[in-house]
Amino acid sequence: MNSVKKHKISDNINLYIIDDTKYKTVYFSTHLYRTLKREETTLNSLLSKVLKCGTQKYQSMNALNIYAEELYGCIYDVGVSKKANLQSIVSSVNVLSDKYTGESCETKALELMLDLLFKPYVKEESFCREFVDNQKDNLRDDIDSLINDKRSYANVRCIEEMCKGEANSVVEIGYKEDIDSIDEKLLYSHYKNIILNSPIDIFVVGDIDENLILKSIKAYLYEFSFDIKPVLIEYTGKDVREINYVEDNLNVNQGKLAMGLRTGINIENPLYYALLVGNSILGSGAHSKLFNNVREKLSLCYYAYSRLDKYNSLMLIGSGIEFDNYQKTRDAICEEIENVKSGNFTDDELEVAKEYIISSYRSYEDTPALLVDYYISLTYTPSLKTLSQASECVRSVTKDDVLKAFENVRLDTVYFLNGKEEQA
Repeated sequence: MNSVKKHKISDNINLYIIDDTKYKTVYFSTHLYRTLKREETTLNSLLSKVLKCGTQKYQSMNALNIYAEELYGCIYDVGVSKKANLQSIVSSVNVLSDKYTGESCETKALELMLDLLFKPYVKEESFCREFVDNQKDNLRDDIDSLINDKRSYANVRCIEEMCKGEANSVVEIGYKEDIDSIDEKLLYSHYKNIILNSPIDIFVVGDIDENLILKSIKAYLYEFSFDIKPVLIEYTGKDVREINYVEDNLNVNQGKLAMGLRTGINIENPLYYALLVGNSILGSGAHSKLFNNVREKLSLCYYAYSRLDKYNSLMLIGSGIEFDNYQKTRDAICEEIENVKSGNFTDDELEVAKEYIISSYRSYEDTPALLVDYYISLTYTPSLKTLSQASECVRSVTKDDVLKAFENVRLDTVYFLNGKEEQA
């Protein structure tokens, strides 16, 4: 599996290269980190949308698209993501390797990716009003889409209730009620305040000329006067004092049950891989107890799964249910959690769960963006294991390791999206 080579460009600006000849494209991404704050998250989310509307060279999305097509259909994007207590503004491009085009498309695509962040289209100390107004509408639509996707909405609401007072409760896409107060001048002022003082990671995945890429990035960034303030990366992990029960009523045809648990184990903990295997046994695939017992045998839900937040020591269990099955499903899920905690699983279940994780790790190499999403954790966890090392850690997990990892797993919040009152 792939390894990562790190280059320090300057203080708080790092380049990570995954050089592999099997890729026919080269994937570039730049990650600008901000501490996740309720008052800033909508600004950053809207900013990411406006940045991909135009650059100094290509002053509209149409011009950008025409240029991208000239680079053999180069794909570009700018968006936001959330990990640990950080929100990232991410600019990325994916371009066909120069080895197949015979042209210098890689360095042009690299420049485009950097231009989207550092050389946006600006006029008279302001972003284009038309761009901002259009993207405000698009952001409203995106937030509405999140609300309309009731599975995602239930998960977001569960985390909001579970993590009140923690950065993790902030929704990275932003908040609809904040949008109207943002105009083109305010957004540009925010951009100027953050663009040169936020830590930056640049990732490159593909069959590339490492020295050329390194030289090109240094030459590009040399013209900017960075004054970067490091961000403090924090892992949260509160103790559970009492279970919090929350219910919302909306006009929905299917109930959504989300259960948030505290694990006490983040990715830096030696027991993390045992927790990962235990979670796989519990609910991370068609081999799991939630799928086979709660969904298939008991027919209590339409879907059931569990996933981990490796930064914030959380486990989130989600299911779609008939409204009248709320109590039965909740009890059945709790029973399966206890089955894993007590070791009520077979050696075959253990091995299948481990192979499922290792297979997932292998699949990361098929998609450069997923590979970067894994290795971006180097920023948050300097001791992060390579995919090969992580696979070996998973292989070595024993039943006793799983039991030890699950000792501190505690139910924190039960969220139920009910529709009964609206339908009455």
